[in-house]
Amino acid sequence: MPVRRSATRGLFVVLSGAAGCQLVGGIPDELSLGTGGGGAGGAPPAMCMRDEVPEPPMVDGVGGEGEFVVALRTIDMEKGLNDALPGLNLDGLCSCTEDKRGCESLSSSDDKGYCDDDSGHDAASYALFGALAYIMNVESMSSYLRGLTESGHWTVLVRVRGYSGERDDDLVEVGWYGSLGLSASPEWQGADAWSIRQDFLAPTPMDPYAPQFVDAAAYVTDGKLVARIPDAPFVVTDSALASIRAALSNLVLVARIEPTSAGRFHLREGRIGAKLPVPELFPTLASFRDTKGNPLCTDSPLYPATRQITCRAADVLMADTTDKDTLCEALSFGMNFEADAAMLGPVMVPPVASAGCPPATDPIADTCSNL
Repeated sequence: MPVRRSATRGLFVVLSGAAGCQLVGGIPDELSLGTGGGGAGGAPPAMCMRDEVPEPPMVDGVGGEGEFVVALRTIDMEKGLNDALPGLNLDGLCSCTEDKRGCESLSSSDDKGYCDDDSGHDAASYALFGALAYIMNVESMSSYLRGLTESGHWTVLVRVRGYSGERDDDLVEVGWYGSLGLSASPEWQGADAWSIRQDFLAPTPMDPYAPQFVDAAAYVTDGKLVARIPDAPFVVTDSALASIRAALSNLVLVARIEPTSAGRFHLREGRIGAKLPVPELFPTLASFRDTKGNPLCTDSPLYPATRQITCRAADVLMADTTDKDTLCEALSFGMNFEADAAMLGPVMVPPVASAGCPPATDPIADTCSNL
């Protein structure tokens, strides 16, 4: 798969260079810090149309026994046209345009940090996952993940229970599952029984698929599903080689429920916003394995700029508040998706990851100090 050279040429020069203290000038525009609106640079938009999560419906006790499962099929984690970002507006701001940043950068040299787009979307994760995609020698993280879903090697599953089938439902349950794939390529007609990672299940005798990561008070409003899951790990595993685990927190999922002709449901125009806490940044890097199973160690020529990008991307507080004088506590995560009907399949024990870095060069012991 060809590498997107326009986005990574400058990063290659920096990473294959030497000095970790002279990084910023070589980081490509797509991954660097911006000075204007719309992601990482560009002219500020004339107006910021702040995106908002739909409010609960004006109904009470609708109730239902419907259940459906979907598997993420298409995933978008990169910037789009006019620097549009995936995900949601997590802090209510339009950073770098109408508003100042919602917290203080971990790097004292940063003036504005990663900027929102003209809907206020927070998705600094595009820079982190863009750097990891470069290390993996793939075109983009989105295209890589789409390849995994289409080949049946990996996906994320969402289960909705207690759904009335109406456009407004004040109470449904939404569960979040990691999968280790199928035995064949999916047909996307609703009969694909995707495996379920055992570490995503809660021990509940009454429900063999009881999710460990769940919103029991989700809702549907005007046909849109809205769920808030306090902890929702984003775990990618391609056999026992390539892998990454991001311990996402405060995940918000918004998607339009679309019925199919077969009486099932899809999720369309899906958006996910979440936060990757600063203490989880280096465990995330420590969990990374490239397509050959190799870890990213601190003595790798690729590591210094990856560290710089990762730490400087922290742009939000954990609480739904803002304070420009408080150090940023998390990196915003944004993803757009579409999901097709599926089934929960066999429960599988996750494979043991290939060997990581020696203790002396393991990223898990690193911090964002001295940027």
